[in-house]
Amino acid sequence: MNKKYLPHAVLAAAISSVSQGVMAAAFYISETSTSGLGRAFAGENTIGDNAAILGRNPAGSALFDTYTFSIGATFVDPEIDVAGDVTYFVPVGVGPDGSPIFLENTERARANDYATTAWVPNGYLAAPINDEWSFGLALYTDFGLETDFPNSFRGTPIANKTRLITVNIQPSVAYDINNTLSIGASVNFLYADARLRTTVPTNFALDPILGTDLSGASILNIEGDDWDVSWTVGALWRISENTRAGISYHAEYDPTLKGNVNSDLLPSPLDPFDNASGNLSLDLPDTLELGFYHRFNSKWAIALGYMWADWDDLQRLEAFIPGAGEPFNPLLVGELNFESGSRYSIGVEYFYNDKLTLRAGYAFDESAARDGLNREETEMIAAQTGLELPITWRILSIPDSDRQWLTLGATYHVSEKLSIDGGVAYLSGDDERIQEFAPVPFPTFFDGSTTRTEAWLYGVSLNYHF
Repeated sequence: MNKKYLPHAVLAAAISSVSQGVMAAAFYISETSTSGLGRAFAGENTIGDNAAILGRNPAGSALFDTYTFSIGATFVDPEIDVAGDVTYFVPVGVGPDGSPIFLENTERARANDYATTAWVPNGYLAAPINDEWSFGLALYTDFGLETDFPNSFRGTPIANKTRLITVNIQPSVAYDINNTLSIGASVNFLYADARLRTTVPTNFALDPILGTDLSGASILNIEGDDWDVSWTVGALWRISENTRAGISYHAEYDPTLKGNVNSDLLPSPLDPFDNASGNLSLDLPDTLELGFYHRFNSKWAIALGYMWADWDDLQRLEAFIPGAGEPFNPLLVGELNFESGSRYSIGVEYFYNDKLTLRAGYAFDESAARDGLNREETEMIAAQTGLELPITWRILSIPDSDRQWLTLGATYHVSEKLSIDGGVAYLSGDDERIQEFAPVPFPTFFDGSTTRTEAWLYGVSLNYHF
């Protein structure tokens, strides 16, 4: 196998696994509030029934005439199952035409519930300064994931353990122009921490054949973190007492995760990678959100939402490993070729009485992953190894698909100042074909699909105004 392809493919298999999310398109996290969860986040940048609007629209602090805060969390319980065949290709010689000859060993591979549960917390404060100016502070998360394949999964050379945590700290200011139109802006401070690992599976099938003991060895282990700064602008139009519209734009992030690279197996020139320094670049998309809310009468209201995410920004992942020489500076580690997509949502609210509000919602979330074959990767593998293997854009760590949301929620007003939100959502995604390749410790090919993609979300929050 060509040495230049070896590090490229190994790092691509490991590093690109930072890109699978908590049951939304690619790895975007929608769960910014509990009241929003109940209506599938329709009109979330517009309604402003509590301070959580600041996570979507910095103009939202203009809606409050007293200090108001919200604090809550969403528990995400995803269920992603995958099944397929894993084939190991062991080079045993060269044919008359100079092409390599491989011994093939194929095993059935299945992993159930490999996307782990997670808590997604949030907190918000809206603080009026005077009749025109107000201040806001939001703490929430935009992106995140955690996947954990069993160590015995035959595909661990391709994907084993992955974790991405982000925290967004967002101070903002808003100006109310004429009690009808409000504008706002924020500075966004993002902290991102990533850990990922690929390994040889335990009870490795080729150990007895080759007389080796590779079972459980670490192929690649990477840890890194970084801070990045971005911005958001937004506006709210209070069309009438019962109708309003909102628009907000979140600029992109491009953190460079700095950390350590380790491996038990990678050959020269990678053998210095024992706590070696490395940088991983990650382009996170900008988003545009539109919202509309109308209250028909004392009992019913409707909310509509639309969000566009510029996933086209995330075409590839690159790494820089000082001191490693070519081809590591920079190293193209993954061609994801994501495409921009949209999220559509609708929610209804029923005001049962002065104390209890009930809500329900539906949303459709477009996948960021492209359908079909990654022909560039397929052709490169064929050129470098002689193996004719079809490779899809979807990978084990990013089983992205179109997803549908069904949600219910409620708010109970304990007193004039204190209220409690509760919400629950069920998400269902399409099953998708996954074909993926990694070259270490031997060329490894997974050919299968997701067999289940769904999740339950449960949220609760407290809201208080002084």
